[in-house]
Amino acid sequence: MKTVIVNVPEKKENYFLNLFKKHHLKTRVIERVEDEDLMENWIDEGMESEDIPEEEIFKIFRKYGIKV
Repeated sequence: MKTVIVNVPEKKENYFLNLFKKHHLKTRVIERVEDEDLMENWIDEGMESEDIPEEEIFKIFRKYGIKV
């Protein structure tokens, strides 16, 4: 199983949730400030998988202003 984090505009949240539900995908909605520990765990899991280089992950975070 893979985890994908998607930033969705608030106005389109219901559309995407219905789309994911239609395709039987498990969803979880979090706010940026809601659970930083959860995001850190996901980052750690992703880094252990070695599918994406660590620097590429940090580059994406910097692009979106996410502090790790």
